[in-house]
Amino acid sequence: MNFKKLISLALYLLICACSSTPIAYITNQGSDTVSIVNLKEKKVIQEISVGKGPVGIAISLKKSYAFITNSNDASVNVLDLQHNRIIKTIKIGGTPVGITKSTNEDFIYVSDWFNSEILIIETKSLTIIKKIAVGKSPSGMICDAEGKYLFISNRDENTVEIYNQFDLNLVKKIKVGNHPYGLFLSKNLLFVVNVLDDSISIVNTQSFATETIKVGDHPYGVVSDTRNQFAFVTNTQDDNVSVIDLKMKKEIKKIKVGGNPEGIDIDERDNILVTSNWRSDSISIIDLAKHEYLYEIKTGKQSRSFGQFIKID
Repeated sequence: MNFKKLISLALYLLICACSSTPIAYITNQGSDTVSIVNLKEKKVIQEISVGKGPVGIAISLKKSYAFITNSNDASVNVLDLQHNRIIKTIKIGGTPVGITKSTNEDFIYVSDWFNSEILIIETKSLTIIKKIAVGKSPSGMICDAEGKYLFISNRDENTVEIYNQFDLNLVKKIKVGNHPYGLFLSKNLLFVVNVLDDSISIVNTQSFATETIKVGDHPYGVVSDTRNQFAFVTNTQDDNVSVIDLKMKKEIKKIKVGGNPEGIDIDERDNILVTSNWRSDSISIIDLAKHEYLYEIKTGKQSRSFGQFIKID
């Protein structure tokens, strides 16, 4: 192949990579489905039946799977992202809620709310290989980019636990606000939503110092941009999203969205935020740069999508 053809091929591949479509996978607790939403086309392209009461979702691009927790039938569904079909149901027991992938994507961590333990699923065999006891009512979970830590919010003991990903030994337990739920991690900052305190806790993962910022009524989910300029929090009882200036350390704006926004995810490449709205059976799209509401897309009943639910190839 000559040089000109190599350049042409490289440009073609670059264009294809840059034009990949962001897809949102929305768990609908009231209709026992996952809505697959093409965010560029602004529409649901497929509705997939899953277990009863789907809540959490974790996407593994390495394996091309999405893992879905079904809180009402004690199971995790494995969704093949290439063919958009369920290929396996893993029985969990208890009440699976939160879910996240390990940094290397070799494992999926599932929080069992009722039994206060974490189950570890191997993504190669799609089987449970281990369980560990954690704090009371584990909810949100996330892993750091370096592969060191797994962070878990324990709703009914007002703590965040930090576990070593290598051996799953407890590293530290940190006191946060009342009923911590959603988690998000950006660089060395861990964001924790405190549902009954109407606040978020921000934990420095190097020093473990913690500060608190007030937000709206009954917050559930949180994300931040990669530069940690702003954080965004869903307020379920206010039907809006708080915009937090992280330098000023305060809320600077509220963005009206659909009814009872719960899950939230960020797509910085396409400059949008997406919230899943439980009461209005929809997702709301927000302009990330302007901090303005753009539009709404109808989904299934009682949309939640607890976790990181946007797939960008």
